[in-house]
Amino acid sequence: MWEKPFSDLSSLAGRQEGLITAAQANRSNIPIEALIHFKQAALIAEIDWNVYQLAGSQLGARYAYPLAAWLGLRPEQFQWERLDGVPDAVLSHEAACSLHRMGTIAAPLEVFTTPEERDAPPGTRIHVGKLAADDFVIHASVPVTTPRRTIVDLVRDWTEHADVANVLADAVRQDLVDLRAVHSDLAPLATEHEFPAEGRDFIAYFMPGLSPAALSERNKRAHAILTEPERVAELRQSVQRLLADAGAPADEALSLDLAAEIAARTTRRQAGGGSTNTVAIS
Repeated sequence: MWEKPFSDLSSLAGRQEGLITAAQANRSNIPIEALIHFKQAALIAEIDWNVYQLAGSQLGARYAYPLAAWLGLRPEQFQWERLDGVPDAVLSHEAACSLHRMGTIAAPLEVFTTPEERDAPPGTRIHVGKLAADDFVIHASVPVTTPRRTIVDLVRDWTEHADVANVLADAVRQDLVDLRAVHSDLAPLATEHEFPAEGRDFIAYFMPGLSPAALSERNKRAHAILTEPERVAELRQSVQRLLADAGAPADEALSLDLAAEIAARTTRRQAGGGSTNTVAIS
């Protein structure tokens, strides 16, 4: 008598990485008695309030728990019904850091950003905020803020600077963010949140041990632009003259990137490296 309910449940859960809510099951005419039986038979496990995971699901805990919490925010709706445009809730802040493997901020709750106030189920916290289409990604079926937006959210939420530093360093080393773009986002917040805005001091404050050699090519260029602006500007003038002599059309972005590339490749650092203007994070 349980074959058809389990077949139906498996089919629906299979479209959600092996997860299903009690409300979704009820909506699909799978009786609660069936869920109780399947749980007792260890065919499913309750991993969040009235959210179940199939025993055969390959989704690990790192992704399963935030996805279960996200499903639990609108338990009657299926995942595919909620991902048309900007989702109604997106994993964010320290919970997003955990999913992206950035930093070591404790995340005892699943944190979501939503466009308006809503009740927070047990084990979740809600931030109200607007997200653009490029502020989030779908990562292992979980809507989550991008690393860049996550870092900005942490700063706006007054996260300890030492924690932000660890998150930012991990994001840059893993090439999850463009260092220049993140600096552009954070610089306007510097005065209010009490950290240096100028590129060289910004790097020294948040990433004093950062080795440019360990960075991606784009972040080597970004590092040069932020830490050696005068040298990059001087090289840029030479690059612009070369491009003009070659008959190339004026291209501000290209000349800056080429100048930064040259600076990154030719910089001779003193023993011990880095800036002498390191600002300690208190």
